[in-house]
Amino acid sequence: MLTGMSYDDVAAMIDWGDKSAHYTTWNDLCGVLAEIGLSVETPIKTSRWSDIQGVAIVHVQGDHFMLYDAENGMFYDPAEMEGPRVASARVPTSYLTVYGPNHR
Repeated sequence: MLTGMSYDDVAAMIDWGDKSAHYTTWNDLCGVLAEIGLSVETPIKTSRWSDIQGVAIVHVQGDHFMLYDAENGMFYDPAEMEGPRVASARVPTSYLTVYGPNHR
């Protein structure tokens, strides 16, 4: 969505080790974002989707991360194989707005 890269291409940049489930740390994720040219700011605490602006990586209850496009109202949850949704039952705890390489 932000990079033109497929999920598989981005996932290949993360060292999953010998894990059967794909979990990553926040530092690993920020490193990959920087490598593909995206800048990030400090995470912001929230409990409401309406607080989030732009495109953001959102940490939700249950120690799970998802992507939210607030401008288009789309939720991209890797746990939902059906694809993007226009609603989510998950509760946000913090978010990190992501800016593309052309952001000023």
